[in-house]
Formats: sequence, structure tokens, C-alpha cells
Amino acid sequence: MICTAKPPVDAQSRIDVFVKGQPGGVAVVWVDADGASFFQAGRFSKDDARPITPDTQFELGSVTKVFTALLLAESERLGKVSRFDPAAKYLLPKSDAAAPPLNKITLLSLATHSAGLPRLPSDFSTALSSNPYAGVDRAALIESLRRDGPGAPVGRAMAYSNFGAALLGEALADAWGQTFPDALRERVLRPLGMDATIVALTGTKPAPELAPGHDGGKRAGNWEFDAYAPCGALRSTTRELAKFLKAAIGGKDAPLHAAFAAATTPQRAADEIGGSIGLGFLITVDPKRPVIWHDGGTAGYRSFVGFTQAGGGASVAVLTNQSASVNELGFALLDGKPPHRTPSVVKDAAGYVGRYALTPDFTLTITEFSGVLFEQATAQPRLELRQIGLDRFAISGAPAELSFERDHAGKVAALVLHQNGRDQRALRDELPPMPKEVVLPAETVTEYAGRYALNANFVLAVTTEDDSLSVQATGQGKAPVYASAKDEFFYKITDARLTFERDAAGRVTSLVLHQGGLNQRAPRLP
Repeated sequence: MICTAKPPVDAQSRIDVFVKGQPGGVAVVWVDADGASFFQAGRFSKDDARPITPDTQFELGSVTKVFTALLLAESERLGKVSRFDPAAKYLLPKSDAAAPPLNKITLLSLATHSAGLPRLPSDFSTALSSNPYAGVDRAALIESLRRDGPGAPVGRAMAYSNFGAALLGEALADAWGQTFPDALRERVLRPLGMDATIVALTGTKPAPELAPGHDGGKRAGNWEFDAYAPCGALRSTTRELAKFLKAAIGGKDAPLHAAFAAATTPQRAADEIGGSIGLGFLITVDPKRPVIWHDGGTAGYRSFVGFTQAGGGASVAVLTNQSASVNELGFALLDGKPPHRTPSVVKDAAGYVGRYALTPDFTLTITEFSGVLFEQATAQPRLELRQIGLDRFAISGAPAELSFERDHAGKVAALVLHQNGRDQRALRDELPPMPKEVVLPAETVTEYAGRYALNANFVLAVTTEDDSLSVQATGQGKAPVYASAKDEFFYKITDARLTFERDAAGRVTSLVLHQGGLNQRAPRLP
């Protein structure tokens, strides 16, 4: 601790727990009216014992978007643009025939993820690249706008879009007659005093203070950007972000005060987070006070910035060079509560349900139960999803995340699996309708209770309670199953069925688990 701020007393112990057993580290800065306090734990990597410090550099990922939004707010304050301007006004020549149908896409709609654009253009694939945005230039971005923009249902729904953020940044750069990095440095980074924060363009050499990223415990490559720089290219430190946070909660004399005020004013509802969105900033309604925040992630880094302007203001930034989400840690530090471990209830959870085939032989099945989403990969156990952002989820118990893409109508159309430094995209197929549920006599239900062994190490324990049946697999939670007929049951939380088998005397002797295209028989144990 180097100043007089008053962060939670257990801040250091919380970050120590976060990095325990991991190859990388974490850096945290807390800023309030009294000053800044820095905390850190861990090291650069297993083979680089340098400790994490306030000057260690990390990739910020999508936290970059709030800086792009501040550029919009400051550009509007200076009279260079209006948020209601069509993006095409700056991106396309006036004589361009494609401009009229694109005029509905405004700078405001891009800043609030409500332009109706997909997360990434229809021809954009990150599946085979460890550096997916490198080399994608302005010409390619504009061509994507010409193709995907005319049919976009602007304003109909909120759908998180890296594509849209890139267009916003490029439009602002064009308005100033500069490159995006130059426009951002001159009007946002330099006024904040963030001279050591860089925009990582293609070919950027990693600085000595850049901690290497990790995904699943392994080294992950760095990401570089060109036209997509406005959505994720910043690299920075907690010492630099302390300046950003000080301005965010500062008074009228703080740098970029008017831009922060404009960017943090709610513009439309964001039901996915139980709050609203400003210009780039997400605003969560808290019983005590609203929290303004954004998160980010690249192949081997995660980031979080959050602040509240109530009660004199308090703020935090969390950076790590590993792929585990830091959102819960950031929120917990900010409000002084331990991280929530209750199930993550998702608004409109049914909208994500479906099968997503990454390959012909490997499918992710998304199911829902009581508002909680679950993911199950072929031949793998079912895992809970925890929402960490707009259409983005962490997979509990796995070093991976899922982001969902929406079509022009706002309906979930695909997902992207972020794991091991790769982004794999899969289109959505609807799940078949659930079987019709029937009620069996209580005496029949009790006949199924018992333990059934799929193998020596994996047993299904079937129990009854209040004339209903539940199944608990080894190492997993108990889940209810529902009868569709005598001896036939189905799950609602996963795409699976059970068939109970009887001997000639009518005694239940085994069950068959139907799941993922497999039919696995499990004899009943004595």
C-alpha cells in the first residue's frame, strides 16, 4: 500500500487466493478520494520469477472500448461530431451508393451496442488464429460494413459487438483526420496522463514489462490489432489505470470530467446485466449504489475496471495474465462483499439453449433450469455457466469462456468457445422439444431407487423424494429427472434420457444413459 486510500481490509488475501497455484499473477489498484492503493500477487510466469508490480503491463482487451467511448464523448464536447451522426458520414464518401441504407447506424448506436450488428462480421473467423485481429485493415472493415450493415435492425435489441466498436473508433479517427491511435492518445490518454499506455498494432514488439499471457496454465500469444484496435488493443498497468480511475470519480476539475459524465449517463436498458449502458460503460443497479464498469479479455489476459460515484467515490482495476475472469474479484473488492457463489440466474436463459457443433464429432449443448444455464460438451460432464458480461459466460470448473452472437433480429445464432488461446465458432441448432411429462404411481417411482455403475469410478445414485426421482453422478450435483413413460425419464437441465431395464420378474436391474449419441448401460449395484 503506498497512499492513504481505504480499500477492503482483506484485499491482499483475496488476490493471494486468486493466484494460488497459477503460473501468472494479478495486479489491483484501489482509488478513492484519499488516493490510490496498489496490491499485487504472483509472478510473470513459471520460467520468469519477476514479481508482478504496479508497472507490470497487461493486455486490457475490451476495457479498451470505454476509452473509445470517451473519445466519442470528448469529440462531441469539442464539436467535432454528434453522437447522432451516421457512422457512414465519416467512413464512406458522400457519393458512395452504399451510404443511404447505412445512415441508420449512428455513432450512438455503435457506442451502446444497439446498431444491430453481429459480434463480428459474417466473414470473420478467429477459429484458426492465435492472433485473430492482426492485419485486418480499414478496407476489410469497411467492406464488412457494406455487406452486414444494410440489414441491421438498429435499436431493436442490444447485442455486444466488437465489429461495432471498431467502426466507432475508425469513424472518430476519420472525423479528426488522424489514425485511431493518434486520436485516442491526443484526446484521451494524454489528458489523463496515461503516457505509458500503448495501442498494440500489428508488429508491436512486446515491452519488457509486459507479463506473458496464460490460458489453461500454458503460455498464450499476444494479440495485435489494426482496424479493430478500438475494441481491444490497449496495453496498460495498474499505475496507469489509477489515473483513469481518479478522473472517473473526480470532481469538475478532473481531466475529461465532461466526457466521463456523458459516457456514464445511461442511454438504454441492458437487461443482460440488470442495469443499463452509457457510452461504452455498463451500469449495474446495486441495492446500495450503481456500479459503472467494463471487463476485457484476450487469449491469456483478463481485466476489470469498475467505480461508483456515490458516497465520495470508490474505484478498482484488476488485471491478470491468466484466462480466469476477474469480474467477481473486482465487484467483491468494490462493494466489500465476498464473491457471490450462488447460481447465476440469467434473464431470458431459454434464448441461449441449443446445440452448437464445433466439429461433426464435438458438440456443446446449452441447457437451462430455473434460469441457470449449463454447458455440456460431447462425452464430458455438465458444467454451470456464470454470466460475466453481455452475452459472455465463464464455464465453472473449466479454463474457458463462451460468448454468444446474435442475428439481425436479436436472436442467439452462434457461440464462440474461448479456450487455449483459440476462438472456435459454432452455429446454433434448436434442441428438440422436451418429451411430455407424465406422473407415475408412487410405488413405481420407488422401484428405481438404487446405485447404478457405468464403470468402476462412475456411479449414478438414483433417489426418491416426494414421489419424484433425482440422479446424482459421481462428482456432480443432484439433478431431477422426469418421467415420459414407465421406465423412461428425461433431464431438463441437459440433453439426456434414462431408460430403466427390468428382468423377467419385473425387477429393475439396470439403466441406460442416452446422451451425446451414446447409449451407456449401467447395472444396478447390490
